[in-house]
Amino acid sequence: MLKVSNFGLSEVLLLEYPLREDNRGISVQTFSKRELFAIGITTDFIEEVHYFPKKKNTLFGIHFQNHPKPQTKLIYCTKGKILDFAVDLRNNSPSYKKWACIELTPENRKQVYIPAGFGHAALTLEDDTIINYMIDEYPDTSLSRAIKFNDPDLNISFGIMNPILSQWDIDAPFLKESDCNL
Repeated sequence: MLKVSNFGLSEVLLLEYPLREDNRGISVQTFSKRELFAIGITTDFIEEVHYFPKKKNTLFGIHFQNHPKPQTKLIYCTKGKILDFAVDLRNNSPSYKKWACIELTPENRKQVYIPAGFGHAALTLEDDTIINYMIDEYPDTSLSRAIKFNDPDLNISFGIMNPILSQWDIDAPFLKESDCNL
């Protein structure tokens, strides 16, 4: 049975599927619509993406997609180790600008459910990591956005001063300079 818990932000959920082991090896479920529905998650995930960052200290984010197509995400790690971050970007929320972080590894089998309205970032802690995520809205380049990782208003503790970033993340604005409409 799927184990669910909260951490840091009330709507961001930590999911853990049970491990099954026998003489053949180990089996771990990574997705079950039925199990998610049983705990009240009715998100219709439509696409899954796998990232293969080569180097430790690679940072993706803070990423989100604006209205009218904000994305809900389900993130997990199948190789290596990441710190996964959710940031509340909904300006009418009591937890606006607050963030939560969790370590994801293949060994701990944890997944993070991040609802629409939250930004997402992931920092690799090992070389040759694999990050998997599912989304409920197709990427739309006209709505895809990023916030600068070291935004002082968010004050996120990534634990690194000079991460490996894409040009898009280097050029990202601070939240107060962005057109975030979540």
